[in-house]
Amino acid sequence: MMHRALVGFALLVIGCASHPKHGSSSPADAPGSAHDAAGLDASLGTDAQLTEAGITATGDAASSNAADAGATRHFRLATTGAQLVVSGPALGFQLTAGNVIEDSDVVSVHQEFYGVPWDSFEANTAPPAEWASLMASLASAAKTAKKPVFLSISMLNGKRESLAAKTTIMQGQVKSQDDWSTRCYDFASAPDAASKRTAYLRYVAYMVEHFAPAYLNVAIEVNLFLEKCPAAAAGLVELINTVYAAVKKQAPATLVFPSIQIDHLYGYASDSCVDQTKRDACFDTNYAAVAGIKRDRFAMSSYPYMANFKSAAELPADWFKRGAARGGEIPLIAETGWPSTPIVVRAKDGKCLPYFSFDEATSAAYLARVLGDAKTQGLALVTWWSDRDLVVDKLMTDCPCSFDATWCSVLDIFRGPATAGTTDTQLLGELLLKVFGTMGIRHYDGTPKPMHYAQWTAARKLPYAP
Repeated sequence: MMHRALVGFALLVIGCASHPKHGSSSPADAPGSAHDAAGLDASLGTDAQLTEAGITATGDAASSNAADAGATRHFRLATTGAQLVVSGPALGFQLTAGNVIEDSDVVSVHQEFYGVPWDSFEANTAPPAEWASLMASLASAAKTAKKPVFLSISMLNGKRESLAAKTTIMQGQVKSQDDWSTRCYDFASAPDAASKRTAYLRYVAYMVEHFAPAYLNVAIEVNLFLEKCPAAAAGLVELINTVYAAVKKQAPATLVFPSIQIDHLYGYASDSCVDQTKRDACFDTNYAAVAGIKRDRFAMSSYPYMANFKSAAELPADWFKRGAARGGEIPLIAETGWPSTPIVVRAKDGKCLPYFSFDEATSAAYLARVLGDAKTQGLALVTWWSDRDLVVDKLMTDCPCSFDATWCSVLDIFRGPATAGTTDTQLLGELLLKVFGTMGIRHYDGTPKPMHYAQWTAARKLPYAP
Protein backbone atom coordinates (compact mmCIF):
# COMPACT_ATOMS: atom_id res chain seq x y z
CA MET A 1 0.00 0.00 0.00
CA MET A 2 1.19 3.56 -0.64
CA HIS A 3 1.51 4.37 3.04
CA ARG A 4 4.11 1.70 3.51
CA ALA A 5 5.81 2.43 0.22
CA LEU A 6 6.09 5.98 1.56
CA VAL A 7 7.82 4.80 4.70
CA GLY A 8 10.24 2.59 2.81
CA PHE A 9 11.01 5.23 0.21
CA ALA A 10 11.51 7.95 2.80
CA LEU A 11 13.85 5.92 4.94
CA LEU A 12 15.91 5.22 1.86
CA VAL A 13 16.32 8.84 0.74
CA ILE A 14 16.42 10.86 3.94
CA GLY A 15 17.04 8.47 6.83
CA CYS A 16 15.81 8.51 10.42
CA ALA A 17 17.40 9.67 13.65
CA SER A 18 16.49 9.81 17.31
CA HIS A 19 13.69 11.77 18.94
CA PRO A 20 12.03 11.25 22.32
CA LYS A 21 8.42 10.21 22.44
CA HIS A 22 5.78 9.41 24.96
CA GLY A 23 3.47 6.68 26.13
CA SER A 24 2.90 4.37 29.05
CA SER A 25 2.08 0.86 30.00
CA SER A 26 -1.08 -0.36 31.64
CA PRO A 27 -3.44 -3.23 30.89
CA ALA A 28 -6.16 -2.66 28.35
CA ASP A 29 -9.45 -4.50 28.28
CA ALA A 30 -9.08 -8.13 29.23
CA PRO A 31 -7.40 -10.26 26.55
CA GLY A 32 -8.83 -13.37 25.01
CA SER A 33 -8.85 -15.40 21.85
CA ALA A 34 -10.59 -13.75 18.93
CA HIS A 35 -12.67 -16.87 18.63
CA ASP A 36 -13.88 -16.44 22.23
CA ALA A 37 -15.81 -13.34 21.18
CA ALA A 38 -18.98 -15.22 20.25
CA GLY A 39 -22.07 -13.08 20.49
CA LEU A 40 -20.29 -9.90 19.46
CA ASP A 41 -22.64 -9.31 16.55
CA ALA A 42 -25.60 -9.18 18.88
CA SER A 43 -23.97 -6.37 20.85
CA LEU A 44 -23.00 -4.21 17.89
CA GLY A 45 -26.43 -2.70 17.42
CA THR A 46 -27.57 -0.88 14.29
CA ASP A 47 -25.95 2.00 12.42
CA ALA A 48 -26.64 5.38 13.98
CA GLN A 49 -25.79 9.00 13.27
CA LEU A 50 -22.78 10.45 15.03
CA THR A 51 -25.08 13.09 16.45
CA GLU A 52 -26.20 10.53 19.01
CA ALA A 53 -22.84 11.17 20.65
CA GLY A 54 -23.18 14.92 20.31
CA ILE A 55 -20.79 15.08 17.36
CA THR A 56 -21.37 16.22 13.80
CA ALA A 57 -19.23 16.15 10.67
CA THR A 58 -19.12 19.97 10.71
CA GLY A 59 -17.37 19.91 14.04
CA ASP A 60 -20.30 21.09 16.19
CA ALA A 61 -20.07 19.43 19.57
CA ALA A 62 -22.92 19.06 22.03
CA SER A 63 -21.01 16.63 24.19
CA SER A 64 -20.18 19.13 26.89
CA ASN A 65 -23.36 17.87 28.50
CA ALA A 66 -22.95 14.30 27.25
CA ALA A 67 -21.65 12.98 30.55
CA ASP A 68 -24.59 14.53 32.41
CA ALA A 69 -26.92 12.86 29.92
CA GLY A 70 -25.42 9.49 30.77
CA ALA A 71 -23.64 8.95 27.44
CA THR A 72 -20.53 6.77 27.51
CA ARG A 73 -18.13 5.24 25.02
CA HIS A 74 -16.64 1.76 24.96
CA PHE A 75 -13.73 2.62 22.66
CA ARG A 76 -10.40 4.27 23.36
CA LEU A 77 -8.73 6.88 21.15
CA ALA A 78 -5.09 6.72 20.08
CA THR A 79 -2.86 8.68 17.74
CA THR A 80 0.81 8.87 16.75
CA GLY A 81 3.50 11.55 16.81
CA ALA A 82 4.91 10.80 13.36
CA GLN A 83 6.18 13.87 11.49
CA LEU A 84 8.74 14.70 8.83
CA VAL A 85 11.37 16.79 10.64
CA VAL A 86 13.44 19.07 8.37
CA SER A 87 15.59 20.97 10.87
CA GLY A 88 17.74 20.15 13.89
CA PRO A 89 19.96 17.13 14.59
CA ALA A 90 17.28 14.49 14.00
CA LEU A 91 16.09 14.70 10.40
CA GLY A 92 13.59 12.62 8.48
CA PHE A 93 10.53 10.75 9.72
CA GLN A 94 10.48 10.91 13.50
CA LEU A 95 8.21 9.85 16.32
CA THR A 96 7.80 13.28 17.90
CA ALA A 97 6.02 14.15 21.13
CA GLY A 98 3.56 16.41 19.30
CA ASN A 99 0.41 16.69 21.40
CA VAL A 100 -0.14 12.96 21.58
CA ILE A 101 -0.26 12.67 25.37
CA GLU A 102 -2.70 15.56 25.59
CA ASP A 103 -4.93 14.27 22.79
CA SER A 104 -5.02 10.49 23.35
CA ASP A 105 -6.32 7.86 25.72
CA VAL A 106 -3.71 5.46 24.33
CA VAL A 107 -0.28 6.46 23.04
CA SER A 108 0.55 4.84 19.70
CA VAL A 109 4.24 4.02 19.17
CA HIS A 110 4.52 3.01 15.51
CA GLN A 111 8.08 1.69 15.32
CA GLU A 112 8.76 1.30 11.62
CA PHE A 113 10.91 4.41 11.42
CA TYR A 114 14.09 3.27 13.13
CA GLY A 115 14.63 -0.19 11.70
CA VAL A 116 15.25 -3.55 13.36
CA PRO A 117 18.80 -4.41 14.55
CA TRP A 118 18.61 -7.77 12.79
CA ASP A 119 22.32 -8.56 13.09
CA SER A 120 22.41 -7.95 16.83
CA PHE A 121 19.32 -9.97 17.65
CA GLU A 122 20.44 -12.74 15.31
CA ALA A 123 23.82 -12.95 17.07
CA ASN A 124 22.16 -12.50 20.50
CA THR A 125 24.31 -9.47 21.26
CA ALA A 126 23.30 -6.03 22.53
CA PRO A 127 21.66 -3.81 19.89
CA PRO A 128 23.50 -0.62 18.85
CA ALA A 129 23.78 1.76 21.78
CA GLU A 130 22.23 4.64 19.83
CA TRP A 131 19.18 2.58 18.89
CA ALA A 132 18.86 1.17 22.41
CA SER A 133 19.06 4.69 23.84
CA LEU A 134 16.32 5.86 21.49
CA MET A 135 14.04 2.97 22.45
CA ALA A 136 14.75 3.68 26.12
CA SER A 137 13.77 7.33 25.61
CA LEU A 138 10.53 6.38 23.92
CA ALA A 139 9.73 3.86 26.63
CA SER A 140 10.62 6.28 29.42
CA ALA A 141 8.31 8.91 27.99
CA ALA A 142 5.61 6.25 27.78
CA LYS A 143 5.92 5.45 31.47
CA THR A 144 5.85 9.13 32.42
CA ALA A 145 2.61 9.66 30.51
CA LYS A 146 0.86 6.96 32.56
CA LYS A 147 -1.29 5.96 29.61
CA PRO A 148 -1.61 2.60 27.85
CA VAL A 149 0.72 2.04 24.89
CA PHE A 150 -0.23 0.67 21.50
CA LEU A 151 3.06 -0.61 20.09
CA SER A 152 3.24 -1.51 16.40
CA ILE A 153 6.27 -3.44 15.12
CA SER A 154 6.81 -5.70 12.14
CA MET A 155 9.16 -8.19 10.54
CA LEU A 156 8.14 -6.74 7.15
CA ASN A 157 9.44 -3.67 5.36
CA GLY A 158 7.42 -0.66 4.28
CA LYS A 159 6.52 -2.23 0.96
CA ARG A 160 5.32 -5.39 2.75
CA GLU A 161 7.38 -7.65 0.51
CA SER A 162 10.66 -8.37 2.32
CA LEU A 163 12.24 -8.18 5.77
CA ALA A 164 11.92 -4.99 7.79
CA ALA A 165 14.54 -2.31 7.28
CA LYS A 166 17.85 -2.99 9.05
CA THR A 167 19.03 -0.49 11.67
CA THR A 168 22.27 1.30 10.81
CA ILE A 169 24.23 3.96 12.67
CA MET A 170 25.76 6.84 10.72
CA GLN A 171 27.77 9.49 12.56
CA GLY A 172 26.00 8.62 15.78
CA GLN A 173 22.51 8.86 14.27
CA VAL A 174 19.97 6.04 13.98
CA LYS A 175 19.13 5.34 10.36
CA SER A 176 17.99 2.26 8.46
CA GLN A 177 18.64 0.31 5.28
CA ASP A 178 15.64 -0.91 3.34
CA ASP A 179 15.43 -3.47 0.52
CA TRP A 180 18.40 -5.41 1.88
CA SER A 181 16.74 -8.82 2.03
CA THR A 182 15.29 -11.20 -0.51
CA ARG A 183 11.88 -10.24 -1.86
CA CYS A 184 9.16 -12.53 -0.53
CA TYR A 185 11.46 -13.77 2.21
CA ASP A 186 10.29 -17.20 3.33
CA PHE A 187 10.56 -17.90 7.06
CA ALA A 188 10.00 -21.58 6.31
CA SER A 189 12.55 -22.29 3.58
CA ALA A 190 15.20 -19.54 3.46
CA PRO A 191 18.71 -20.80 4.32
CA ASP A 192 18.83 -18.50 7.36
CA ALA A 193 15.15 -18.80 8.25
CA ALA A 194 15.76 -20.33 11.68
CA SER A 195 18.12 -17.56 12.77
CA LYS A 196 15.86 -14.82 11.38
CA ARG A 197 12.87 -16.29 13.22
CA THR A 198 14.89 -16.32 16.43
CA ALA A 199 16.07 -12.75 15.81
CA TYR A 200 12.53 -11.48 15.44
CA LEU A 201 11.37 -13.32 18.56
CA ARG A 202 14.21 -11.68 20.50
CA TYR A 203 13.32 -8.28 19.06
CA VAL A 204 9.68 -8.69 20.09
CA ALA A 205 10.69 -9.79 23.59
CA TYR A 206 12.99 -6.75 23.88
CA MET A 207 10.26 -4.33 22.83
CA VAL A 208 7.66 -5.91 25.11
CA GLU A 209 10.05 -5.74 28.05
CA HIS A 210 10.83 -2.06 27.47
CA PHE A 211 7.40 -0.74 26.46
CA ALA A 212 5.03 -3.09 28.35
CA PRO A 213 2.33 -2.40 25.74
CA ALA A 214 -1.35 -2.88 26.40
CA TYR A 215 -1.83 -3.46 22.65
CA LEU A 216 0.81 -5.07 20.44
CA ASN A 217 0.73 -5.26 16.66
CA VAL A 218 3.36 -7.84 15.67
CA ALA A 219 2.95 -7.77 11.87
CA ILE A 220 1.73 -4.51 10.31
CA GLU A 221 -0.68 -4.95 7.37
CA VAL A 222 0.23 -8.61 7.10
CA ASN A 223 -2.20 -9.43 4.30
CA LEU A 224 -0.31 -7.17 1.88
CA PHE A 225 2.64 -9.55 2.12
CA LEU A 226 0.38 -12.58 1.81
CA GLU A 227 -1.16 -11.31 -1.43
CA LYS A 228 2.24 -10.43 -2.92
CA CYS A 229 4.07 -13.54 -1.71
CA PRO A 230 1.62 -16.47 -1.40
CA ALA A 231 4.40 -19.07 -1.57
CA ALA A 232 5.91 -17.59 1.61
CA ALA A 233 2.59 -17.22 3.44
CA ALA A 234 2.77 -20.41 5.52
CA GLY A 235 6.17 -19.52 6.98
CA LEU A 236 5.05 -16.03 7.95
CA VAL A 237 1.81 -17.23 9.54
CA GLU A 238 3.72 -19.83 11.56
CA LEU A 239 6.14 -17.16 12.80
CA ILE A 240 3.32 -14.83 13.83
CA ASN A 241 1.64 -17.65 15.74
CA THR A 242 4.93 -18.47 17.47
CA VAL A 243 5.36 -14.80 18.39
CA TYR A 244 1.81 -14.70 19.71
CA ALA A 245 2.47 -17.64 22.03
CA ALA A 246 5.76 -16.16 23.22
CA VAL A 247 4.24 -12.78 24.06
CA LYS A 248 1.29 -14.34 25.88
CA LYS A 249 3.80 -16.22 28.02
CA GLN A 250 5.93 -13.11 28.63
CA ALA A 251 3.07 -10.64 29.14
CA PRO A 252 -0.29 -12.45 29.45
CA ALA A 253 -2.35 -9.25 29.74
CA THR A 254 -1.09 -7.79 26.46
CA LEU A 255 -3.53 -7.90 23.56
CA VAL A 256 -1.59 -9.35 20.61
CA PHE A 257 -2.51 -9.29 16.92
CA PRO A 258 -1.33 -8.43 13.41
CA SER A 259 -3.04 -5.59 11.55
CA ILE A 260 -5.00 -6.32 8.40
CA GLN A 261 -5.40 -3.84 5.54
CA ILE A 262 -9.17 -4.01 4.98
CA ASP A 263 -9.29 -2.01 1.73
CA HIS A 264 -7.31 -4.90 0.21
CA LEU A 265 -9.06 -7.56 2.29
CA TYR A 266 -12.42 -6.52 0.84
CA GLY A 267 -11.01 -6.52 -2.69
CA TYR A 268 -10.86 -2.75 -3.32
CA ALA A 269 -7.47 -3.01 -5.03
CA SER A 270 -6.36 -4.75 -8.20
CA ASP A 271 -3.56 -6.45 -6.25
CA SER A 272 -6.09 -8.19 -4.03
CA CYS A 273 -8.92 -8.62 -6.53
CA VAL A 274 -8.16 -8.67 -10.24
CA ASP A 275 -11.85 -8.67 -11.20
CA GLN A 276 -13.41 -5.81 -9.25
CA THR A 277 -16.90 -7.12 -10.02
CA LYS A 278 -16.21 -10.15 -7.82
CA ARG A 279 -15.21 -8.49 -4.56
CA ASP A 280 -17.30 -10.82 -2.41
CA ALA A 281 -15.42 -13.83 -3.75
CA CYS A 282 -12.12 -11.99 -3.30
CA PHE A 283 -13.03 -11.25 0.31
CA ASP A 284 -13.63 -14.95 0.90
CA THR A 285 -10.23 -15.81 -0.56
CA ASN A 286 -8.40 -12.98 1.19
CA TYR A 287 -9.96 -13.74 4.55
CA ALA A 288 -8.97 -17.40 4.27
CA ALA A 289 -5.33 -16.28 4.04
CA VAL A 290 -5.48 -14.60 7.48
CA ALA A 291 -7.98 -16.92 9.16
CA GLY A 292 -5.29 -19.11 10.71
CA ILE A 293 -3.38 -16.27 12.38
CA LYS A 294 -3.71 -16.24 16.17
CA ARG A 295 -4.92 -12.91 17.49
CA ASP A 296 -6.80 -11.28 20.34
CA ARG A 297 -8.42 -8.57 18.21
CA PHE A 298 -9.27 -7.95 14.57
CA ALA A 299 -7.03 -4.92 13.95
CA MET A 300 -7.70 -2.87 10.83
CA SER A 301 -5.73 -0.49 8.66
CA SER A 302 -7.80 1.55 6.22
CA TYR A 303 -7.25 4.53 3.90
CA PRO A 304 -10.40 4.44 1.74
CA TYR A 305 -9.53 7.44 -0.45
CA MET A 306 -6.74 5.30 -1.94
CA ALA A 307 -9.40 2.78 -2.93
CA ASN A 308 -11.13 5.48 -5.01
CA PHE A 309 -13.74 6.46 -2.43
CA LYS A 310 -14.40 10.16 -2.85
CA SER A 311 -16.04 10.68 0.53
CA ALA A 312 -17.01 8.88 3.70
CA ALA A 313 -20.60 8.74 2.47
CA GLU A 314 -19.58 6.25 -0.23
CA LEU A 315 -18.28 3.65 2.25
CA PRO A 316 -20.39 0.52 2.77
CA ALA A 317 -22.28 0.55 6.08
CA ASP A 318 -20.36 -2.44 7.42
CA TRP A 319 -16.87 -1.20 6.46
CA PHE A 320 -15.43 -1.40 9.96
CA LYS A 321 -17.19 -4.55 11.13
CA ARG A 322 -17.32 -6.84 8.10
CA GLY A 323 -13.93 -8.47 8.59
CA ALA A 324 -14.30 -8.92 12.35
CA ALA A 325 -17.84 -10.24 12.02
CA ARG A 326 -16.67 -13.05 9.73
CA GLY A 327 -14.88 -14.71 12.64
CA GLY A 328 -16.87 -13.30 15.56
CA GLU A 329 -13.96 -11.09 16.61
CA ILE A 330 -13.68 -7.79 18.46
CA PRO A 331 -12.60 -5.05 16.00
CA LEU A 332 -10.23 -2.16 16.48
CA ILE A 333 -8.64 0.36 14.13
CA ALA A 334 -4.84 0.15 14.12
CA GLU A 335 -4.47 3.12 11.76
CA THR A 336 -6.65 5.25 9.53
CA GLY A 337 -6.94 8.79 8.21
CA TRP A 338 -7.92 11.07 5.33
CA PRO A 339 -6.04 14.11 3.91
CA SER A 340 -7.49 17.50 4.82
CA THR A 341 -5.99 19.45 1.92
CA PRO A 342 -5.84 19.12 -1.87
CA ILE A 343 -2.80 17.39 -3.33
CA VAL A 344 -1.04 18.86 -6.36
CA VAL A 345 1.97 17.12 -7.90
CA ARG A 346 4.38 18.16 -10.66
CA ALA A 347 5.08 15.85 -13.57
CA LYS A 348 8.59 15.52 -14.95
CA ASP A 349 7.55 17.73 -17.89
CA GLY A 350 6.85 20.53 -15.40
CA LYS A 351 3.05 20.43 -15.47
CA CYS A 352 1.27 20.78 -12.11
CA LEU A 353 -1.48 18.21 -11.81
CA PRO A 354 -4.31 18.16 -9.21
CA TYR A 355 -4.38 14.65 -7.74
CA PHE A 356 -6.89 14.90 -4.86
CA SER A 357 -9.25 17.78 -4.13
CA PHE A 358 -9.97 17.09 -0.46
CA ASP A 359 -10.43 19.73 2.25
CA GLU A 360 -10.91 19.77 5.99
CA ALA A 361 -14.65 19.15 5.68
CA THR A 362 -14.04 15.98 3.61
CA SER A 363 -11.50 14.67 6.09
CA ALA A 364 -13.58 15.63 9.12
CA ALA A 365 -16.61 13.84 7.65
CA TYR A 366 -14.53 10.67 7.48
CA LEU A 367 -13.42 11.15 11.09
CA ALA A 368 -17.08 11.56 12.02
CA ARG A 369 -17.85 8.29 10.26
CA VAL A 370 -15.02 6.54 12.10
CA LEU A 371 -16.12 7.82 15.50
CA GLY A 372 -19.74 7.03 14.75
CA ASP A 373 -18.92 3.46 13.76
CA ALA A 374 -16.72 3.09 16.82
CA LYS A 375 -19.77 3.91 18.94
CA THR A 376 -22.31 1.75 17.12
CA GLN A 377 -20.28 -1.15 15.76
CA GLY A 378 -18.29 -2.35 18.74
CA LEU A 379 -14.80 -1.02 18.00
CA ALA A 380 -12.49 -1.27 21.02
CA LEU A 381 -9.86 1.25 19.85
CA VAL A 382 -9.56 3.94 17.17
CA THR A 383 -6.07 5.00 16.08
CA TRP A 384 -6.00 8.11 13.88
CA TRP A 385 -2.93 8.76 11.73
CA SER A 386 -1.73 11.15 13.03
CA ASP A 387 -1.87 13.71 15.84
CA ARG A 388 -0.13 16.46 13.83
CA ASP A 389 0.21 16.66 10.07
CA LEU A 390 3.22 14.92 8.57
CA VAL A 391 4.15 18.06 6.57
CA VAL A 392 3.12 21.72 6.38
CA ASP A 393 -0.05 22.56 4.46
CA LYS A 394 1.64 24.74 1.86
CA LEU A 395 3.82 21.89 0.64
CA MET A 396 0.72 19.99 -0.50
CA THR A 397 -0.31 22.49 -3.17
CA ASP A 398 2.58 24.84 -3.92
CA CYS A 399 3.58 23.88 -7.45
CA PRO A 400 6.24 24.38 -8.56
CA CYS A 401 7.50 24.52 -4.99
CA SER A 402 8.87 27.93 -4.01
CA PHE A 403 7.30 28.87 -0.66
CA ASP A 404 10.19 27.69 1.56
CA ALA A 405 13.74 26.74 0.59
CA THR A 406 14.10 23.96 3.15
CA TRP A 407 10.77 22.25 2.47
CA CYS A 408 11.23 22.58 -1.28
CA SER A 409 14.68 21.00 -1.00
CA VAL A 410 13.17 18.07 0.92
CA LEU A 411 10.53 17.72 -1.77
CA ASP A 412 13.29 17.57 -4.38
CA ILE A 413 14.88 14.69 -2.47
CA PHE A 414 11.64 12.75 -2.64
CA ARG A 415 11.17 13.58 -6.31
CA GLY A 416 14.68 12.47 -7.20
CA PRO A 417 16.27 12.92 -10.62
CA ALA A 418 14.31 12.55 -13.84
CA THR A 419 14.49 9.06 -15.30
CA ALA A 420 13.89 7.58 -18.72
CA GLY A 421 10.88 5.44 -19.42
CA THR A 422 7.12 5.78 -19.16
CA THR A 423 6.95 5.79 -15.35
CA ASP A 424 7.18 9.32 -13.96
CA THR A 425 9.30 8.54 -10.92
CA GLN A 426 9.47 12.20 -9.90
CA LEU A 427 5.70 12.54 -9.74
CA LEU A 428 5.48 9.24 -7.87
CA GLY A 429 8.13 10.30 -5.36
CA GLU A 430 6.29 13.55 -4.68
CA LEU A 431 2.97 11.76 -4.35
CA LEU A 432 4.42 9.24 -1.92
CA LEU A 433 5.36 12.11 0.37
CA LYS A 434 2.13 14.06 0.05
CA VAL A 435 -0.48 11.32 0.09
CA PHE A 436 -0.25 11.04 3.89
CA GLY A 437 0.82 14.63 4.45
CA THR A 438 -2.18 16.27 6.16
CA MET A 439 -4.07 13.66 8.15
CA GLY A 440 -3.56 15.20 11.56
CA ILE A 441 -6.18 16.41 13.98
CA ARG A 442 -3.73 19.31 14.27
CA HIS A 443 -1.69 21.20 11.71
CA TYR A 444 2.06 20.61 11.50
CA ASP A 445 2.78 23.35 14.05
CA GLY A 446 0.30 21.92 16.55
CA THR A 447 -2.58 24.31 15.87
CA PRO A 448 -5.85 22.32 16.16
CA LYS A 449 -7.96 21.86 13.04
CA PRO A 450 -11.37 23.18 14.14
CA MET A 451 -13.58 20.45 12.70
CA HIS A 452 -11.30 17.53 13.58
CA TYR A 453 -10.41 18.76 17.04
CA ALA A 454 -14.02 19.50 18.01
CA GLN A 455 -15.08 15.98 17.08
CA TRP A 456 -12.07 14.33 18.68
CA THR A 457 -12.37 16.19 21.98
CA ALA A 458 -16.13 15.70 22.07
CA ALA A 459 -15.62 11.96 21.79
CA ARG A 460 -12.92 12.00 24.47
CA LYS A 461 -15.22 13.87 26.88
CA LEU A 462 -17.55 10.89 26.96
CA PRO A 463 -16.75 8.67 29.94
CA TYR A 464 -14.94 5.47 28.91
CA ALA A 465 -16.85 2.35 29.91
CA PRO A 466 -15.21 -0.78 28.48
